[in-house]
Parts: sequence; C-alpha cells; structure tokens
Amino acid sequence: MNKNPWGHDEGMERLEKGVAAAAKPVVKTAEDMFKDALQSLTGNYKDKQALQAEEAKKIQEARVRLAQINKEIVEARKKREHLPAAPEAQLLRAGQEKKVVEKQKKESVLAKMIKSRQGSKEAMQRASG
Repeated sequence: MNKNPWGHDEGMERLEKGVAAAAKPVVKTAEDMFKDALQSLTGNYKDKQALQAEEAKKIQEARVRLAQINKEIVEARKKREHLPAAPEAQLLRAGQEKKVVEKQKKESVLAKMIKSRQGSKEAMQRASG
C-alpha cells in the first residue's frame, strides 16, 4: 500500500476500516438478494425434506376434511330417510306446484293475446306506410 504523501496514514486506515465494516452488510444483503432471486426463478424455496413434510401435512388435512364432509353427508341422508313425510308439507308442496302451473297458463294466455293483437308482419308493413 502506498503511503500518504502528507504523512498521515491514520485517516486512510480509518477509511479502510469503515469501508470494510460497511461492506459486510452490503455483501450479506447482496448474497440474500441473489439467493432470493435464484429461489424465485427455480422454485426451490426449501429443501426437499421440508417440502415433503409440508405436502404430507396438506394431504393429511385434506383427508380429515374429506372424512368430515363424507360423515356429514351420511348423517344428512339418514335424517332425510328417517323423517316421515308430513301431510301438511305434501299439501303445501302440491299447492305451490299448482300455483306455478296456473301462472304458466296465465302467461301463455297473455302471450297468445298479445300475439293475436299484433297481426302479421305484412299487415304491420301496410299499416306503417
């Protein structure tokens, strides 16, 4: 290393020590950024054992949820099969179906009336000029 021509090497040594101290976190940050970029490009965020353990955990949770759903389905089916159909519910359902059919008939009658009032396309053309 060259000596300072003015004879003061202390300032240069302090500067070098300061640069070295500042360089360590910069190098660490650069290494971390490179590592993150590499992981995002390759998709390798963790080691294989951690990934396998995480996948096994997800599969286990999915199996537990599936078993719970299947159990609820079986219980709902049993309740539905064992409940006797109440006559009031049947009458209510029949009344609702009747109302729907009547509404459809009314709409079709109304549609027929509108159609008959419109006339043909030829008559419409003659009437308009």
